[in-house]
Amino acid sequence: MLYIQQRYKISTKKPYLFIGSKLRGVLGYALKDEVCINPSFKCEGCFAISECAFYQMYEKQNSTHNYRFNFKLYENKYKFSLLLFGELQKHKDVVSKAMISALKEYKDIKFKEKIKELKVKKNVPKKLKIIFETPLRIKKNNRFATRNIDLLDILLSIHRRYLELQNKSYKKIDIDTKYKVEKKLHFEDLVRRSNKQNTKMNMGGLMGELIVENISKESYRLLKIGEIIGVGKNCVFGLGKIKVEAIDE
Repeated sequence: MLYIQQRYKISTKKPYLFIGSKLRGVLGYALKDEVCINPSFKCEGCFAISECAFYQMYEKQNSTHNYRFNFKLYENKYKFSLLLFGELQKHKDVVSKAMISALKEYKDIKFKEKIKELKVKKNVPKKLKIIFETPLRIKKNNRFATRNIDLLDILLSIHRRYLELQNKSYKKIDIDTKYKVEKKLHFEDLVRRSNKQNTKMNMGGLMGELIVENISKESYRLLKIGEIIGVGKNCVFGLGKIKVEAIDE
């Protein structure tokens, strides 16, 4: 699967711990100003929504949004990536133009763009570490997990999201669960302000790491895909960012 990585770097220190809400919010305002050709400035009933980047990223309902912000939670530098998937890639130029416009208060924005291909190496490490770099929000028994999560839930979440990003119907997958897992997890509480809904929204989730042994080739492939597309809910904001590392013994 091909995707586009747009990288933005500013010398200013990161203004606060979680920048995902601000980035998505300011991009939305700038993008609508850039692309909207409807005199009413409303998406409902608009004749141009099928070709509108703003509609795809912000207003389209009951679909997986084909992008996500990517950054480290505790990093001091103000740098991040915006990953574009699927049909949204054809709007890359207008998206980057709007993002730079949204950050116009910063005078030294460095921007790079690459077309990348999601590939997974065939060699599977005997032991690996899964690091949750931003909170993971994933449902278990119809509630967001606050204390624990199974590796199987993570793998199935990635599988479903990967199919949705490719506009494919859900297909059941059999996952080998003979692996061994050591869990070092905690709940990280995050709250964001939604101006659109005029309310505070909980963005907290699980952080920490999992140590996994004897994982199957298919499960490893899914985890490496998850590094790119994200895991769980609210990936567009930058949540569900994982990193998979081999452990040398």
